[in-house]
Amino acid sequence: MRWYEHQCVDDSAIISSRVRLARNLSPYPFPSRLAPPAAAKAIQEMQAAVLKPQAEITNGLTFVDLSHVDLTWLYQLSERHVISPAMANKAALRGLIYNNEENISIMLNEEDHLRIQAIMPQQNLDEAYEAAAALDDTMAAGLNYAFDADFGYLTSCPTNTGTGLRASYMLHLPLMESTGNLKAYADLITKAGFAIRGTHGEGTEVLGGIYQISNQLTMGKSEEETISALKHLANQIAGKEFSLRELFFKEYRHETEDAVHRAYGILTNCRKIGLAEAMKHLSDIRLGAMLGLLRCNIAAGTILALMINILPYNLQEVMGQTARDVRHLDVMRAEYLRKSIS
Repeated sequence: MRWYEHQCVDDSAIISSRVRLARNLSPYPFPSRLAPPAAAKAIQEMQAAVLKPQAEITNGLTFVDLSHVDLTWLYQLSERHVISPAMANKAALRGLIYNNEENISIMLNEEDHLRIQAIMPQQNLDEAYEAAAALDDTMAAGLNYAFDADFGYLTSCPTNTGTGLRASYMLHLPLMESTGNLKAYADLITKAGFAIRGTHGEGTEVLGGIYQISNQLTMGKSEEETISALKHLANQIAGKEFSLRELFFKEYRHETEDAVHRAYGILTNCRKIGLAEAMKHLSDIRLGAMLGLLRCNIAAGTILALMINILPYNLQEVMGQTARDVRHLDVMRAEYLRKSIS
């Protein structure tokens, strides 16, 4: 079972927690400057450092040479947040180490030699950090990291230099979005040293009211300080979303019920639906599930799995067929949602 398929009993706006650590090997140039023989050698060294037979923490991890895999599978991994979109688009001379749940992954020779990632459902940022840090310690014992006493971990992009830590939450904020409250929080988020991004990270659009909030500063603060500050900020934002939820349920009950039941009706009867519209309706259904407005067995915690499974490449996997074109994708998406929800 993949991490996002676990049944979650939580009415929080926080959907998932992720920690990513960037590391580089001092004997080698950054990946963008690596010649093919050196890139292959670096991958061998990193693979050997993490997949140690005696290391219990690495049990269950699998290595894949991305130069020899199907491109469709890479796009599926990107949609599931296992690898970055950049890695999916350029897989040559790159590798991946990951587990069956796909909540632990290590990207080899992406923007940096190592991108260690742990992603957990709901508000489990400490757990994600502990998992990533444990892997980092295991690999550090067998590798020579590029580290400077003044600057910290050296990275390909200066914005990651220092701790090399990117911590983030994925939040469902439909009411803050629709009421304009999210714009009012933008200054607070920026001044606190964080950034709010689209559903799949920097440069991506927002679908279904799903946002990512992550730290921008990696120098001058410890990992613990960054995580603590992010937790505090996310709790503020999630608290505001919760208060808006209560307000709408009290003051605009009929309008809220109407939006929720319209969404349910459309998704259980549609024959063709685009991604953006489907995500909007799933967002409304998640809101309705948390407010107890739906008389069916769909739970708020299952919506994330539906949101990931209707993305183009994962949709083709769960439906067991290849889409001929965008129109066929929309037909497949409608069929999948009808069966899954009703």
